[in-house]
Amino acid sequence: MARLKPEDIIDKVDAHHDSTSTLRDRMDADHRLYTLEPYETGDGYQSYTSNEPQTYADKIVSWLTAADMIIRIPPNGNPRNNRDINNDKERFIIGVLRSADERLSRSLVPSLKDQMAWYITVRGWYAGRALLTKNGNNRTTVDITPWDPMHTHWGVGADGLEWACYRIKKTRDEIEAQYGVRLGDERADVDGVNVYDYYDTEYNTVVIPGRFIKRRTPHGSEGQVPVFMGAVGSAPLIQSLEWSSIEDTLEDYGESVYKATRELYEKHNMMMSVMLELTARAKKQGLKVRSRDGTKTLEEDPYQEGTEISLGQGEDVEPLGLLEMARESGAFMGLVSGEMQRGSIPHTVYGEIPFQLSGFAINTLRQGVESVLVPRVAAMQRAYKQIANLLCDQYQAGSFETMELTGRDNNRMYFSEKITPERIREGGDPEIKLVTNLPEDDMSRYGMAQIAREGQTPLLPDLWIRDNILGIQDSDQIEDAVKEQIGERMLPEAGIWSLYQAAVKQGRDDLAQLYLGELLSLLFAKSRQMAQTMGGAVGPPPGTPSAGPGQAPPVMEGPPPMPPPEVLPPAMAGVPPPMPTPQAGPVVPPGQPRPGAMTEQERLRRIGLAGPRG
Repeated sequence: MARLKPEDIIDKVDAHHDSTSTLRDRMDADHRLYTLEPYETGDGYQSYTSNEPQTYADKIVSWLTAADMIIRIPPNGNPRNNRDINNDKERFIIGVLRSADERLSRSLVPSLKDQMAWYITVRGWYAGRALLTKNGNNRTTVDITPWDPMHTHWGVGADGLEWACYRIKKTRDEIEAQYGVRLGDERADVDGVNVYDYYDTEYNTVVIPGRFIKRRTPHGSEGQVPVFMGAVGSAPLIQSLEWSSIEDTLEDYGESVYKATRELYEKHNMMMSVMLELTARAKKQGLKVRSRDGTKTLEEDPYQEGTEISLGQGEDVEPLGLLEMARESGAFMGLVSGEMQRGSIPHTVYGEIPFQLSGFAINTLRQGVESVLVPRVAAMQRAYKQIANLLCDQYQAGSFETMELTGRDNNRMYFSEKITPERIREGGDPEIKLVTNLPEDDMSRYGMAQIAREGQTPLLPDLWIRDNILGIQDSDQIEDAVKEQIGERMLPEAGIWSLYQAAVKQGRDDLAQLYLGELLSLLFAKSRQMAQTMGGAVGPPPGTPSAGPGQAPPVMEGPPPMPPPEVLPPAMAGVPPPMPTPQAGPVVPPGQPRPGAMTEQERLRRIGLAGPRG
């Protein structure tokens, strides 16, 4: 591949920027909606700006960030060893994502999931780079950096993405600190300098107008651009009849959440501004002042309490009267509000429920939420799938040392493991899902799982139920934990041993010794009983017929053989229970000595602690 000069990269990016200007203009307009750019009615009139665009987008962003991410490689009947390899690959993906979030946190920027949720919601696109790099100590680091799609440029070939570039302005100090270069005084532009971070299928380079600030460096992602990007929604990139290019329809490709409502917000703000203006006039009406020459003005405010106005002959002051909205204004505002809800999410999502709703109504409203949420969830899943594939391909190539990764898997269990590139190479293809749960979703899944395993012959095996209904990442790990719990409860000595260990960990040595003594007593009794049982069952009783060659064993008549009498409980041996020992002496009321019993004074006298009786 021919080496590109700085001006070649800049010309390529600028040409792509011009051809996609309509898309970037739409992104910029949507951002102004999100930031609640004030609506201007005109000088001297009240203006109203609704907070609907921001609250609506923030609700979608919060749903995306709160969604549970499930990273799984389906078992599909694989043996246990292969499932362990797949589990390691799942933990590798979880670990590198956690490491990337730690790096972003140190840079004082939101986490990967937060940034991706915002870009997907407000921009309608997602983009960024995903790289494994080596720091100065030759340690492998994870670099997942989201890009603002409005400043991302790209080129697509027959095999997919051929190049991508992130163009953003930076100050002179930022460039010198990040890339270790010295810029001349001519670079001291107060508006910043455009920095082009360029990637192709082999190299990465960074340029500014007129020079390289980072030379061509292999990025380690063999044969592919280490950039993830995509658009939201299912609408393809199409051409219209009037044009032979896609520039006229590009702004509709990868839509934000304002796709169906951006034109309604202006009408809503206009109607609310009119109402606000009329309300303000009701507080302070206009005045009509009559005078002989028409030049009289009021220096005092006539609406303040106790104001006195001096009027000459022929002068008068009277209010102009209140204006009213058109009779159809209320109906029109209701129609606009209804269209805004149908294009976004119902107001009941924010807790505005004017009356009690039925279960059918709640499910219907939920479907309206999913029509807006599902395309964004699908885009987030595609983004994470691209990131996982890029990092796994780079790691399994063998150019990096074994990484030790930590985190919590989808089962909320902490792990800290060294995962080799060979394990990633042998693992299957991961599936990544974002599950946006409403409160009733968990209960419905658990109920469905319980129904599937009930009865003498369950409908589905436990492994399939945990994988597909409950969506557990490592079903084998949960299966082992359940069996461990069952094993602890099946044997009394196992339960006593667990209690002994808990007492030791809590520093209760006295309690631990009690449980240890009980455990030893139980084990000794079992071993003695086993020895007696094995010693008594030497062979069959005398005279028992034996089966000849090729014959079935004879059927024994009478009751089955009993264990030796030494190990039988007293009840089974025919021994009646012992009689309770009766109380010695007569029964007297509480506190009274028994007849003939020695008193306390007599006892003390006999041992020399009291004088003789007088």
